[in-house]
Amino acid sequence: MANKKEYGKMVKKIIDVFADLLIATKISYLPSPYYTLGKFIKALLEEDKSLSKKQIKKALYDLERRKLIDIVEKDNEVKIYLKEKGKEKVITRSIKLLLDYKKKEKRWDGRWFIVFFDVPELERNKRDYLRKYLLRLGFYPYQKSVYIFPFECKKEVKLIKEIVEGAKYMRYIVATEIEEEEKIKKYFNL
Repeated sequence: MANKKEYGKMVKKIIDVFADLLIATKISYLPSPYYTLGKFIKALLEEDKSLSKKQIKKALYDLERRKLIDIVEKDNEVKIYLKEKGKEKVITRSIKLLLDYKKKEKRWDGRWFIVFFDVPELERNKRDYLRKYLLRLGFYPYQKSVYIFPFECKKEVKLIKEIVEGAKYMRYIVATEIEEEEKIKKYFNL
C-alpha cells in the first residue's frame, strides 16, 4: 500500500463489495456467514482493475486483525466470515447504497415514509447515535425524533432495527400529506 489514503479507499472498496454481495442476496436477512476468498477477490478486481491480488489480501488480513472479518480455511476453500462489527458496517453501507439508488432511479409517488422514535432519556447516547445514523443514510430531519424519506424503505428500516440498538424504539408510518411538503421536496430534489 502506498499510503493511508489509498489504504482507506481499499477498505471502502472491500466494504462496498461485501455490500454488493449482500444486496445481490436481496438483503432479506443479515449477511450470509461467509464468502469464498476467490469469489470476493474476483468481485474486487472486476470493480477496480488497478488493484492487485496482493494488495487485496493484505487489506483483508488487516481487516481480520481489526476483528471485522475472519479468514478461515474450511472444506478446502479459504472463506471470509463477517464478524458482528463487520456485519454492522456492511449492512449500513448496503442500506445507504439502496436508499441512494432509490433517490436516483425511482419516481416519487407522492407518499412519504416516516420513522419516529422515543428513546428514553437514560439511553441518550443511543438516541443521538440513531439521529446521526438516519442523517448519514439520507433521511430528512423533520423534527428531532422524526425523519422522512420519499421512497418505500420498510425493509431498510427493519435492518436498521436489527443493527442499531436505539432503533428498537423506532416506528414506521406511510403518509400522503405532510406540512412543509415543498421544503422537503426541495431537500430531495423532487
